[in-house]
Amino acid sequence: MSSVIMMTPRMKKRLFYTYLPVFSMLLFIALEVQNTLDVVRNLAVFAISCALIFLSFLVLFSLTDNVFLSGIILSVALLLLYTVNFYRQLQTGQVLIPSDLNLIRHITSMASFFVLSIKWQPVCSILCVAALNVPLYFASKLLRLGIRGRVLTFAVSGALLFLSFFTKFSKDVMLNAYRAGSPADMSYNDIYETQGALLGFYSVGMTGGSIEEPANYSREHMDGIVAGVIEGAGDYINDDGVRPNVILVMSEAFWDPAALPNAAFSDDPVPNLRRLRGVATSGSVVPPSFGGMTCDTEFEFLTGHSMKFTGFGDIPYYEGETYIDRDNGRSLPSVFRANGYKTVALHTYIASFFDREVNYPKLGFDMFVSEEDMPGAMTKGSLGGRDIISDEYFCDKLIEILEDEEEPLFLFGITMQNHMPYLPDKYEETRIDADCGGLLPDEDEAWLETYLEGVRDADTVLGRLYDYLAGFEEPTILLFFGDHLPALTQRTGVYFDLGYISESELDDLQEDDAYRMYTTPYIAFSNYAELPETWGDVSPYFLGALLAGAAGLRMNYYYIFLLQAFEGFQAMNNFVFVADGEVRGEPPGGEEAVELFKVIQYDKLFGEGFADGALSAFP
Repeated sequence: MSSVIMMTPRMKKRLFYTYLPVFSMLLFIALEVQNTLDVVRNLAVFAISCALIFLSFLVLFSLTDNVFLSGIILSVALLLLYTVNFYRQLQTGQVLIPSDLNLIRHITSMASFFVLSIKWQPVCSILCVAALNVPLYFASKLLRLGIRGRVLTFAVSGALLFLSFFTKFSKDVMLNAYRAGSPADMSYNDIYETQGALLGFYSVGMTGGSIEEPANYSREHMDGIVAGVIEGAGDYINDDGVRPNVILVMSEAFWDPAALPNAAFSDDPVPNLRRLRGVATSGSVVPPSFGGMTCDTEFEFLTGHSMKFTGFGDIPYYEGETYIDRDNGRSLPSVFRANGYKTVALHTYIASFFDREVNYPKLGFDMFVSEEDMPGAMTKGSLGGRDIISDEYFCDKLIEILEDEEEPLFLFGITMQNHMPYLPDKYEETRIDADCGGLLPDEDEAWLETYLEGVRDADTVLGRLYDYLAGFEEPTILLFFGDHLPALTQRTGVYFDLGYISESELDDLQEDDAYRMYTTPYIAFSNYAELPETWGDVSPYFLGALLAGAAGLRMNYYYIFLLQAFEGFQAMNNFVFVADGEVRGEPPGGEEAVELFKVIQYDKLFGEGFADGALSAFP
């Protein structure tokens, strides 16, 4: 004889209430499928992550009085976080961090830069999360808090959430609880791998981007530094009275693909770069980023500041109050303008991207010519269905501005045609075939051939500008360089598969691999005076001072300091340090030039500005 136990409404309510914390735990596991399930074995990470999810869920439940709606809101928000992080890592090798949310305003413009292929991890995560919310739908018909219950739940869960995760206690105690045993200098990627994407995103938001005050920082200390800069300034003052035009082209992802081992091409993609290396100033730029974030290289070049000493992950153009507004006329365009130059920025993309139309005037540009000012521009290729203004048209426009301007011209130009992604259908046809000996999948080889088409057009612009300026009657200096290496397919696959680097993870690169991934070529040329054969490996923040010196300009004391610092070290980012031709992974402790650079930048951007007036002044 059998009997069936019928569940009463009270029993069902108890069961559903029991499911709520279980839902939080299973939700975390389902989400971490897109990151790393290893964190489930770390009890501290697992417990704190589940507590964060559960308390957030209770706050939403108290506000909506509907467990299903609360679960859907929380699930969608966390799925977006995890899925965007998954594809960001897949595309660039870097995790999503809170400062990246500044880019949301440009999501429509950026959508064409990314390739969202279907992967099993996000699909599995989405299906599991959807299944976890099904019981909540049935629970929503029984679980109701009422006014008093909602107020009490909100007060208790909200207080616990705030006290546990958003106070000094949480920063000093909770963060340390699950970071125990972890190295203090872990990369953001390592943080996400060991602590989970949820706590990784949270902890980076709580601690990332904070700028530590240098030791001995004070007015007296800065006065002593300034006195030293001024004392040694005489060797760098060389105002010869000539005001040459200075043309700077930051070419999108410009690089020499011949550096790839195990790859052969049907034609040389950069013949002009190869030709000019023998007759013009040439060497390597050491940019701060790989595969993207043009604005970081741009910021370094235009301000003389290093991204190494900013908040890691910060986008300076979106932190204008700190990084741009506090420049106060010390930027490279401002130095040229103080010497009587017309300062012009030229970019074949929309003016609002990275807030350039707002920040360029603050940096000292008199005029900004953007895509909006180029109706009927010649295009070549497309990204996400959006036609791209060609490098050829960029060159036409640059020459037009140069010929029309009567004053000495400082022109900073950025190209767009060779921007990622290098999808096989970006161009109607490609002219260079690649043979990688079967080491690359056909799709990756097709991406490489698309890049070859773009870099060939960029190289054509280099050759055309060199030949044009060689016969130009006005004294002119040209600098042409790449802003970063191209992101050839997703992450670093092509570079690793062809043997260009020995590790596939950007954060685990050896010194020589990091050097290869963070150097692009530059060519400098003067049609009226002799330039050095090379400046060697150089960071973008030194290039402006070197150019101003080559042009014989009056420089303020800050740019004189940059020339002084350049004698101590020549390049430095988060991965590479170069001094006297020696490449290291990081600067040696106590390196005087590095310490001076760091404290001067801190004083300018984040400190009290003790040296601001003195270093902004001209001798």
